Amino acid sequence: MLLPSQQRISALMRRLLLCCNSRHPSPCDNVTGHVIALNLSCSFLSGTFPSNSTLFFLRNLQSLNLAVNDFRHSKIPSEISQFTRLKHLDVSYSLFSGQVPREIAHLPKLVSLNLSNFALILETTTFKNLVHNLSEVRELVLLGVNMTSVNPRLFMNLSSSLTTLDLWESVLGRNFPNSIFRFPNLKRFSLGGNRFSLSGKGNLTIDLPSSNWSSPLQHLYLSVMDCGRRLPESIGDLKSLQSLGLLDCNLEGSIPASIGSIVNLRQLTSLSLSSNNLNGQIPPSLANLTQLTFLDLSDNQFSGPIPFHASRHSNGLQSLVLSKNSIRGNIPEWICEKDDLEILDLSHNNLFGKIPNCLSKSLSVLNLRANYFDGNIPKWICEKDDLEILDLSHNNLMKEIPKCLPKSLRVLNLQANYFDGNIPFWFPEDCGLQNLNLHGNQMDGLLPRSLVNCSMLEVLDVGNNSIEDSFPHWLESLPHLQVLLLRSNKFHGSVQSTKESPSFPKLRVLDLSNNDFLGPLPLRSQFLSIFTGCDMEGIRV
Repeated sequence: MLLPSQQRISALMRRLLLCCNSRHPSPCDNVTGHVIALNLSCSFLSGTFPSNSTLFFLRNLQSLNLAVNDFRHSKIPSEISQFTRLKHLDVSYSLFSGQVPREIAHLPKLVSLNLSNFALILETTTFKNLVHNLSEVRELVLLGVNMTSVNPRLFMNLSSSLTTLDLWESVLGRNFPNSIFRFPNLKRFSLGGNRFSLSGKGNLTIDLPSSNWSSPLQHLYLSVMDCGRRLPESIGDLKSLQSLGLLDCNLEGSIPASIGSIVNLRQLTSLSLSSNNLNGQIPPSLANLTQLTFLDLSDNQFSGPIPFHASRHSNGLQSLVLSKNSIRGNIPEWICEKDDLEILDLSHNNLFGKIPNCLSKSLSVLNLRANYFDGNIPKWICEKDDLEILDLSHNNLMKEIPKCLPKSLRVLNLQANYFDGNIPFWFPEDCGLQNLNLHGNQMDGLLPRSLVNCSMLEVLDVGNNSIEDSFPHWLESLPHLQVLLLRSNKFHGSVQSTKESPSFPKLRVLDLSNNDFLGPLPLRSQFLSIFTGCDMEGIRV
């Protein structure tokens, strides 16, 4: 009996052959009528991949794509070597496992090969043969593949025509030679996030060269390794560079001014240097990167003010992430002129002053957590139609919260400020809030009953306020509520529900401590039977 994957492949083959025998356009050779291209990616194929699959009848295939299917951890069939004319092979993320068959090196015409899977093993002998025989390969993508036994120096024997080498999250060890940066046609290179050993972070290193970079390099991503401590000035010589990501690479010192050279890096659109030990001030020369849309310098040791000058910097900036540094001062006015800005994350710094009244209308994420901002929440918050995440927690904001909410808002975190008065929201019927955190303020009055309109609500935290109300049984119908924190308020009365039907069907964490609740706890009902955490300290029963 054919398994589901084999059934679908056989049916598709019949359609292809019919198509090739007709006059309709198809992935077939115009002269011979042979099927030369087959794309089965994302086809919901499920089952093992048998060695006698009818797929192997298509001996003239030049392109085969089996990506993103479920072959149930079966092995890549060695019969794949029968496709001697194959130029493009993609079996990525299809749940193949085991050793990559050595026969895969018997495809001499391969131009692109993608084996990305987290359960595949590529042994030294197979890789040596692959490197030796695949002289035409231009793109080699091995994301997540276990290559523990492979000496990284073997990569230097790849064809000088190589344009793409992607080793993200591959299992590698030892030092990776930086001569890879001298491949004359290399445009994309990624290495990082590597699972070097079962014990955790490994010791993979690669030294960024001080000169002789591959001039056509367009995309460079390195992560979770030692990159030689210093960011070399020569990186500014990569005139074709479009995206640069050096994350958690143990880099120290300052950002070289060459990165912001207006003469060279005119095409750079994405720059991420997060999770390093870079220090000093962020160089104003970054303003020269006029094509930049994404900038992430988070989790470093930068100090001083937010630099740049609005008249010199790209108006196309869409994401600015400077969190977890020691940046001081106000939010500069030039940020107000960034009409395309969608993500602004300045959290965990030493910024102060008022939140500007003029931030981008396109903002979807605004994170100013853990700074020293004071004053009110600006009223423009109500007008942000695209705002989904607003985190102003752990600041010195005060007075009342605006009496409105953007309909698009999913996360609102105002924890640890000095807000007082009632919770003013009138939550509309189409409320999309998933997380509401007002913990640690000076709020009083009642919980607004319109919270029941927030049918997507998963977390509600109003702890450590002065709210005076009875237990909110009326929230029990919320289908997704998992966390309810009411601790240290003035809640009172009985916790027990009068309904016989199960209450709070998804609740996992409940904190009622330090209130004035009394009466029996509904321990025998489903109200408490599914909890993973429950704090009832201070309740009179």
